[in-house]
Amino acid sequence: MLARVELHDEDLALTVYLAIDRLSDGWCAGGLRFAPSVTPAQLERLARLMTLKFGALGVRIGGAKAGIVGPRQGPAGDRMLLRAGELLEPLLRSWYMTGEDLGTRGEDITRIYAHIGLDPIAIVRQRMAAGGVTFTAPPSLRPADLFSDQFAGRVAGDGVVAAALAAAEARGLRSESLDVSLQGFGTVGLSAARGFQSRGFRLVAVADSEGCVCAPRGLDIDDLARARNPWGVIDRRRLRHTVTHLRREDWCRVPADVLVPAAVEDAIGPEEARRVHAKVKLIVEAANGPVALEAETFLEGRGIAVVPDFVASAGSAAAFGLLMTGQAATPDQAAAESSRRIASITRQILEGPEAGARQRAIALASRTFADPVAGRVA
Repeated sequence: MLARVELHDEDLALTVYLAIDRLSDGWCAGGLRFAPSVTPAQLERLARLMTLKFGALGVRIGGAKAGIVGPRQGPAGDRMLLRAGELLEPLLRSWYMTGEDLGTRGEDITRIYAHIGLDPIAIVRQRMAAGGVTFTAPPSLRPADLFSDQFAGRVAGDGVVAAALAAAEARGLRSESLDVSLQGFGTVGLSAARGFQSRGFRLVAVADSEGCVCAPRGLDIDDLARARNPWGVIDRRRLRHTVTHLRREDWCRVPADVLVPAAVEDAIGPEEARRVHAKVKLIVEAANGPVALEAETFLEGRGIAVVPDFVASAGSAAAFGLLMTGQAATPDQAAAESSRRIASITRQILEGPEAGARQRAIALASRTFADPVAGRVA
């Protein structure tokens, strides 16, 4: 860990942390969390994960993660958000770029940059020009284009689907014969669900904070989407199609070929790993750290391929980084290239021995930087 910054506003009882895992070519990037549960140790772990995400996909940006301690809701949350932007302003003007994360949305990040009078795209243009590189993104590109929830969710979901397709290919499986169980139905989860459907997978279970809905012949994604609120919770009363209702922890026990944890950290620990259904062949980590390392080792021992979080969930971070480093000219180009790289890395790490995909991915990430990158922070 390179550094940790701690900032305060006593009048607002506000504490802001920034963890910097490393700088690469003079800068770093990572989202801004806003939750009562934010801790420095958590941010350090997530900053390392950002480094791995960028590195695995060949983007020379160091990983970082910022966090506001407190509840996001209401006018008080709005004041804390904007004040946090003021406290972070010197760093945002120099070498740190932020984005949405748990407890913040794209519109929050756009508001922060506008509030402090900073155009992050102009900063990128200036930095690249100083290095003799022309930023090829069109002049019409705006911060709101980069930070929109729709764009970030779509790119992240596309990356998850690209990882699943590549993993299936590496293991000799046909996507049209695979059933998927998905944990999390937020922006990324819904985007991934639609992507799976379009590529021939069948979604048989979806878990949210209220439980798990299941249909062995396949769930109707449009039906689920209509009944879903902005936080990804499905109102069961609004569902038009018949589903089976299970406990939320049962999502990994249903007979599915692919598990996609897209919600919380440590969703599959050692105990959950022992309850994973015998039919499961692939786990695609769409959240940050959803499978505990001990559980991952156990699952690989059962012959289940696990695509690490910093590969499968790197879609939006990689697309952002590709734009910021001039490797893509438009958001759509960045999205397509991000998915292509995720698929390529997934094939590389799964075409080797059945175990050790995470370490192979870490080795690939290290090639992007001048010094090796350590693995996940415990």
